[in-house]
Amino acid sequence: MQNKINIGIIGKNFGYHVIYKALLKCKEFKVKGFSFKSKVNKISIPKNIKIYSNWKKLILDKKIDAIAISTPPVLHKNIIKFAIKNNKHIFCEKPFTTSYKDANSICNIIKKNKKISHIVNYEFANINAFVFFKKTIVKNIKIKRIYLDWFINLNKRSSDSWKESHSKGGGILFNYICHSIYYLEFLFGKILSVKTTLHFNKSKNQKNLKGFIFFKSGLSAKLNIQTGSLKEKKLPTHQIKILTDDKDYILKTNLNSLTDKFNLITLNKNYKKTKKDLYINVKNKSDFRIAPTYKNLKKFSNCILKQVIKSPNFFDGKRIHLVIKKIILSSKKNTEIYLR
Repeated sequence: MQNKINIGIIGKNFGYHVIYKALLKCKEFKVKGFSFKSKVNKISIPKNIKIYSNWKKLILDKKIDAIAISTPPVLHKNIIKFAIKNNKHIFCEKPFTTSYKDANSICNIIKKNKKISHIVNYEFANINAFVFFKKTIVKNIKIKRIYLDWFINLNKRSSDSWKESHSKGGGILFNYICHSIYYLEFLFGKILSVKTTLHFNKSKNQKNLKGFIFFKSGLSAKLNIQTGSLKEKKLPTHQIKILTDDKDYILKTNLNSLTDKFNLITLNKNYKKTKKDLYINVKNKSDFRIAPTYKNLKKFSNCILKQVIKSPNFFDGKRIHLVIKKIILSSKKNTEIYLR
């Protein structure tokens, strides 16, 4: 392989605004091409980056060593299988497919071609606030209880967007909770079982999820993930709360922008409150997803150059699909379901 890894990007929106901009910071990569559906090119890229009429032509280009996939998830399976067949390394947006069955199928294929590197871009565990939270708080306290609360406004995008449909790789399970599954295991260890209730709206897409995730360590996390609209006049929020004997710790953000605005709030038993700002990108107002995507791309380049396996990869993605499958099963049966 030449000095730089030649990479092509499939998909324009996230592909340009996040992956491309993160790749520009990675000295190991050289962006050689883009493939996207829209005929209108409103993105600013150098003329030496080739625009391919379809993703198969990009993958078949022998000058390209790796691909980054940011298409709707229903397309991922076919793109990934074609890329494996043509010996391309794969960086893929989450979810890397839309079902546990397809995830298992892809993992079985990748086992037979161990030379192909693969990363799935789960971002939250790479956000500096989460890294700080784990190293400074989680590793140094005796945890009693864990709470995860999200309130998400959905009416900013079209109701027929794939991001709102579970069958298309969206909905609260694939669009949000998959991130939580990954970073909950990052923070607290492997998940043992789940007990949840999942509610649906009129269009039969997931609306709310409540319940518990139980860890092999004996800890449990109470989940309360809700969706709503701006009419409710409630700010979107995302927080993890940890209770101990003497203090409560809260990692919290209001999701009303794309800058990395996290706070660490500490509340002692005398209700004395302290607040630490964990703001990363406030000064330049850049999209917070670029920094954690950059970290995953650095892992990706290391996988390619050293032929090692790093997380989050296809096998991690398969595990997340398994947890989601068990969440749905637990909701249907109204009982605790184990992962094994």
